[in-house]
Amino acid sequence: MSDTISRLSNVSILITSLAMFGCSSGGDAGVSTPLYSGAVTPAAITLANAEEVAQKSTEGVNEAVNMTNAGDGIPFLPTAVEAGSSTDATAQKISNIVFSVLNGTTSLNLPAAAVLTADDLNAENTDPSVFFCGGSVSVPDNVDPNATTFDLSMGFNRLCVDDGVTVMEMNGSLRFVMTETSVSITFTNFSVSADGVQETFSGVFSCDGTMSNCALSTDYVGSDGNVYRLADVDISGDSQIGYSVGAAFYHHELGSVTIATVTPVAYGGCGVYPSGGTITVSSTDGSSITITFSGCSYSINGVDANSGPILVNGSWI
Repeated sequence: MSDTISRLSNVSILITSLAMFGCSSGGDAGVSTPLYSGAVTPAAITLANAEEVAQKSTEGVNEAVNMTNAGDGIPFLPTAVEAGSSTDATAQKISNIVFSVLNGTTSLNLPAAAVLTADDLNAENTDPSVFFCGGSVSVPDNVDPNATTFDLSMGFNRLCVDDGVTVMEMNGSLRFVMTETSVSITFTNFSVSADGVQETFSGVFSCDGTMSNCALSTDYVGSDGNVYRLADVDISGDSQIGYSVGAAFYHHELGSVTIATVTPVAYGGCGVYPSGGTITVSSTDGSSITITFSGCSYSINGVDANSGPILVNGSWI
């Protein structure tokens, strides 16, 4: 088996986590994917806009946390990346499915605009734990497993697998772009349904060639109906110890800032908003704010773009 396929087997493990890494604003597979088209230049944080920056950046933190929590008992991305594998039974099944499709794609003599049916995949499948029970995957006809640059798009159309215990169905599209030094996976309304639960994700997952340094980017709809972007997301923690989030956040009108965690963000009693923890939001122009969450209230302290002080207090409810 070629080196490319060996690396793709590792990629499928990462897809495992992202496939169940549902995004609360991602919607159903038939709903168009949010696409950020707002400001990308560095934001200037001022006393006038500090509360807006703080509130929307906090929603960005919430979005990152929500992605890690979609699906009870399913390991979230950082754990999968660090371990290089998934121990969750359902997640591992998804990994097996994706790898079987990748393996079949590179081993079959495909016609133009090929559609691999469940029967096609079963004929190429060597994993006895994977049985394809319906649906299909569309793939290109020019897959070269020995190429140094590997570019493959796959469209899942109700592809299902039945292991005698759980029936899973996969929809949406994935695009792999792999070179000797990097890997990127673009998910477009990619959903997995199992045991009556569906999770959908749209975004871009990028890694270095060893897949040891990875980052997630996603566009999502905020509470005000506007589209925002999180890029280079790095998150750790859980509901017991709190969450540490690092990311670039893009506000549709104000531009980009950097989010960092001072003390882990906790949730409880304030709906979707934090009840504890501290984050910083900073821009490259030197303006920055520190947001401290306490109960269902927050305090904002910082220095604005004109070196003036910022002090704002508010509450979520």
